[in-house]
Amino acid sequence: MSSQRQMRFSELIRSLISKCLLVEDFYNLSFQTTSITISYVRMSKDLRIANIYVMPLGGENKIKIIKELNEKKYIFQKFLSKARLNSKFTPKVMFFLDDSFDEAEKIEKLLLNKNVSRDLDE
Repeated sequence: MSSQRQMRFSELIRSLISKCLLVEDFYNLSFQTTSITISYVRMSKDLRIANIYVMPLGGENKIKIIKELNEKKYIFQKFLSKARLNSKFTPKVMFFLDDSFDEAEKIEKLLLNKNVSRDLDE
């Protein structure tokens, strides 16, 4: 269960990371030419760690993009430190692949299955 402050802070981090992806120069990286969706940010209770869940548009080169984002996380942390957050600490960022879209697709396929739809109709 997230507190109100965690949720507010995670939304702020999400918007700042999105802005950083648009503003900063990333040289010779595959995510420079790929649109990336930042699904959500999960903050630790002490607001020191930000787990950022992302999904590249089209789902191509997912692992490579996550690896490159984590290699360049110092750029994002520097951007956050300059943003003057209302916090004692600049959170450490870590990027993870968001697989909620894949899970939703699996559930949708299950619901469209004839056996499942027959059971739901009864």
